[in-house]
Amino acid sequence: MRAWLLLPVLLLVSVGAPAQEPHVVQVQLSSFKFEPAEIHLRAGEPVVLRLTNTSNGGHNFAAPQFFGAAAIQGGATLHDGAIDVPSGQTREIRLTPVHGTYRLRCTHTLHTTFGMSGSIVVE
Repeated sequence: MRAWLLLPVLLLVSVGAPAQEPHVVQVQLSSFKFEPAEIHLRAGEPVVLRLTNTSNGGHNFAAPQFFGAAAIQGGATLHDGAIDVPSGQTREIRLTPVHGTYRLRCTHTLHTTFGMSGSIVVE
């Protein structure tokens, strides 16, 4: 007879906590470096990588093994494990990283040679 009194309680119990927004990691691409050059992430925690090219030329964010292991949720388009970031633009990608240490570099001609490299450390 008083079952209707339990309805509000059951509704509150069945509604979980709101999903937490992924952490945003800012990475600047410039001539010729990544800032930060070593990116630290937590395994299994969703993240948004926000890649901003502050230089006058094009760059990319190439980490094929990292992207191959991660669960990609959406955002920027990957080509051969790299995201192109044109001059003055920003690209974002949502993903959940997997434990490991991964090589990061810009694959444009001679950019790695000039120092545009780094690492992604997922602990």
